[in-house]
Amino acid sequence: MKVIIAVDESTYGKKIIETIAHRKWQPDTAFRIISVVEPVAWEEVENENWTELSKNMFERRKRNATKLCLELKKSLELQHPDCTVHYDVLEGSPRKEIIKAAVDWMADKILIGAHGHDLCDRFVWGGVSRAVAVAAPCSVEIVRPYAPHKREDAKKEKVSEKATV
Repeated sequence: MKVIIAVDESTYGKKIIETIAHRKWQPDTAFRIISVVEPVAWEEVENENWTELSKNMFERRKRNATKLCLELKKSLELQHPDCTVHYDVLEGSPRKEIIKAAVDWMADKILIGAHGHDLCDRFVWGGVSRAVAVAAPCSVEIVRPYAPHKREDAKKEKVSEKATV
């Protein structure tokens, strides 16, 4: 089985890998961790300083993405030594590059995280996740690390309060 794991620089990417690493996978599974760095479009600003700044920012983000992918690769290899793990840092639109990678590599599955930044974040997908799920040539799983519901936390607090009384 060929599995693409799409991550970004956020701490959310590491949580996705932790979630995936604890699953059981076939020994011949091939993972490809992908991080896509989107270029900053500062070229429209007619200022040499902005152009240089955008280039430096882009290169720093690429270095960070490479470091993240290498760290995640090592983590997966430790959890699943019988599987192969590759990584790529790509440039461009994350939506397009993830789908293109799935087509080119003939992936069986894409695992991607969904950033939920609003009140109903457990039900709303991120823009990239949605676009990939709709257009991918293979199955797509939106991975969310486990986060206890606020009510669960409140119940645990009440139980611990009763235990200490």
